[in-house]
Amino acid sequence: MGLATRIESEIQLLVEGNDQRNFFEAFSEHLSLPGIQIHNFGGVDELRGYLAALVNVPGFRDTVRSLGIVRDAERNGASAFESVRSSLRNAGLPMPSNPGERVESSPAVSALILPGRGRAGMLETLLCETFEGSPIDGCVNTFFGCVEALPHSVERSDKARARAYLTTKPAPHLSVGVAAKRGYWDLDDSAFSHVRDFLHRLWRIA
Repeated sequence: MGLATRIESEIQLLVEGNDQRNFFEAFSEHLSLPGIQIHNFGGVDELRGYLAALVNVPGFRDTVRSLGIVRDAERNGASAFESVRSSLRNAGLPMPSNPGERVESSPAVSALILPGRGRAGMLETLLCETFEGSPIDGCVNTFFGCVEALPHSVERSDKARARAYLTTKPAPHLSVGVAAKRGYWDLDDSAFSHVRDFLHRLWRIA
């Protein structure tokens, strides 16, 4: 991803990919938390270089008071968090001891690993939880039950299920992040409670 050339806010949030960028733009607006500058750092292997370059952008050291990082756990939440800590260490930034924790430093630093609570998964894992148990969830389960009964496996099932849910919406072609901007996900759902807490802590400037 291209590195931001200007620091425009005291509050910086680095996220993994355009889906997360769009999702967190929608979520911060939903929570009425203005002024968060959100960067797409690219894939998980790109965070280290992106962060090392970002701290050297003019104005970072003088302006930024709160920095957050969000990435997917994929197969292992603990390993994902240690990777974020390693990238912070490499950039000369303080490291939180646990996901969601905020280190009160200059700048304050926090990290969120999705879906949270040490689980494997990703943003779409949380999105699927928002329609769990609904009539649409029953339809999605029926569809994937049919598919999996065939000599065919479904890769990245949470991503596939989230996309299946979006086929029920007026614009089914949208990415999950843009769908958040259209109001297709219930951002008040309890599945997002730790995401809300993370964003409120990030936004708080002591």
